[in-house]
Amino acid sequence: MEEKVCDIVLPVYNQLTYVKDCIDSILSTLEKSSYHLYIIDDFSDNFTHTFLKQVDTSYPQITLHRNLRNLGFLRSSNLGISLGSAPYVVLINSDVIVTPNWLSRLLKCAESDPQIASVNPLTNYASSISIPIAPGANFYGMDMVLAQHLPRNYPDVVTGVGFCILLRRSALEDVGLFDEIYGCGYCEESDLCMRLTTRGYRTVVADNVYVYHKGRASFKQERDVSYHKNWQIFSARWSEEYKQQFRAFLSANPLKPVRDLFQPTKQQWEPIQLMQEAKHVIHHHWHQRQWFCLAKEAVKGLRQLPNAKHDVVTPSFVAKVTRPRSLRVTYVLPGFNISGGIFSVIQLVNELILLGVEARIVAPSFNPQVDEWKFFTQPIIFHGLPELLNNFPESDIAIATFWTTAPWVTDIVKTGRVKTGVYFIQDYESWFYPESDPSKRAQVKATYELIPNKIVKSDWLARLLAQDGYEVTKIPLGMDLSLFYPREICKPKHPTVIAITRPRITRRGFSHTIEALQLVKEAIPEVEIILFGDEHLKVYNIPFEFRNEGIVLDQDKLAELYSIADVFLDGSEFQGFGRPALEAMACGTACVLTSLGGVTEYAVDKKNCLLVPPKQPKLFAKAITEILSDENLKSSLVENGFITAKGYCHKKEARETLDYFHKIAIQQN
Repeated sequence: MEEKVCDIVLPVYNQLTYVKDCIDSILSTLEKSSYHLYIIDDFSDNFTHTFLKQVDTSYPQITLHRNLRNLGFLRSSNLGISLGSAPYVVLINSDVIVTPNWLSRLLKCAESDPQIASVNPLTNYASSISIPIAPGANFYGMDMVLAQHLPRNYPDVVTGVGFCILLRRSALEDVGLFDEIYGCGYCEESDLCMRLTTRGYRTVVADNVYVYHKGRASFKQERDVSYHKNWQIFSARWSEEYKQQFRAFLSANPLKPVRDLFQPTKQQWEPIQLMQEAKHVIHHHWHQRQWFCLAKEAVKGLRQLPNAKHDVVTPSFVAKVTRPRSLRVTYVLPGFNISGGIFSVIQLVNELILLGVEARIVAPSFNPQVDEWKFFTQPIIFHGLPELLNNFPESDIAIATFWTTAPWVTDIVKTGRVKTGVYFIQDYESWFYPESDPSKRAQVKATYELIPNKIVKSDWLARLLAQDGYEVTKIPLGMDLSLFYPREICKPKHPTVIAITRPRITRRGFSHTIEALQLVKEAIPEVEIILFGDEHLKVYNIPFEFRNEGIVLDQDKLAELYSIADVFLDGSEFQGFGRPALEAMACGTACVLTSLGGVTEYAVDKKNCLLVPPKQPKLFAKAITEILSDENLKSSLVENGFITAKGYCHKKEARETLDYFHKIAIQQN
């Protein structure tokens, strides 16, 4: 058998959504003869393990080892390293996506000096060696720029970072593997690199390689627990040596040329974004009655105000980080509020990037809360319409995502920097305004005339647009089915109902939802009610005991909440598609939904859910109690709902969207 140049060790504990992208990126960027991939399944759930077994049987260069109990990241890493014998070994986290030719460049760095024992690529999330993704760029573009434009200095760093680290096996044989005193993991790679340094080896960064790292998404629960304990162990061993080396590293600042390369050259004083970010935090403290924290945040904001600089991202800067000969599409958001529509755009942009598209997002404001979500690109934040029009990046297609952004896209196309526009209509937005405001409804409908190319998510939306006289293309919304699936968690013995509540949005049916749940509580006192969607429900005097999960940004946690519940209720009067119900179905939860709107794209009464007319709390309550009292009905709805959800994949949505973009791009040419 041909000897491999490098072993790759991938410890896995659930988090399948990241694992799939990680493995796909490894398989697509490497020749199978050059490496062997050892996947260490640290007793993941059956859903994840089933996927890993399929991968193992499909690729001869992969070996799957399953721990019979949860050993943790550190011991799983040592086990994986010991299984191979290649001269080099890469330890990689499951929330990493590698870029073309990444391994050959890491190996070239290691081969440049026999004393190099540890090599990291650069990434967006990795403490002292992180280089944030530049505005308008994606991680592939960052890698392209580094590979082509920078001299290879391979600077020494104090310690390596374990997200993606290439190690020389002979050096490991000299100093040993990761010290298992660090238990669940954290600081173990720093300890190893300090031991290597004391034996004369070098720890460096390959400053011509860039990979994506979500950060704290692999083995995240155990790492959160071990952080402080392991830092104390590391400090006790290496405090003085580490401090001296780290001060020298900061003084030398060897990564400054790289950081400067991705820094927009034009800045202006702009306090609005700082004020908006402070507003979000202060608003939270206000509702939580955390007066000291509120005052502290206000003072902090005032102190930062004089130095509130805003990077002006110019078209020439974005062009520098854009891969040539790629389709360039730019989604225009009205802002980054916490909503399913915004999440859908981010998810779609991520998938388009993986398909080779230069997909970007621009918006007039940013909400730091959405940093919890996965971004393969750094959004461009323009402050005001003039800046957006003057600095919009060169694009083949610009996509309006809300009615207020349609005039912006129209004006941008007129500038000539965008070839054509697309209107991504996610809901029937004229109904966002009451019938008593016909002028506003007419204003929304007038925007449909501005952009000929239109995408909708459901037949319901397509029919409404047809009634208004417009042709559209339907591309159904997709979900990450590696994220939303039934979780192996202990369900409570008492019945549980989960409901989405958005009290500040009238069409979400908050009052009818609460009235229905009160009736359920009266009929079944032992039922537990879980609410999510708003942090401040206590101000609404809800007349029953409930558990408020607030705004759930962590999609993994959301999947666990769905999996706990017996019934999911969405009392919205209408929706363009209804993402939450499909997520709940995918997690094995019976659903009670309204019979109007985009949910009818997939919701079939008495087959995969129970449908109720909007604004009918008594009928909502009846449907919920019926499911809770009839196990056969619940099982049937759960089984059929799960089958339904499998037909809506986010990767399929991205492929269909890309096909549509190619079609209209050809028409423009």
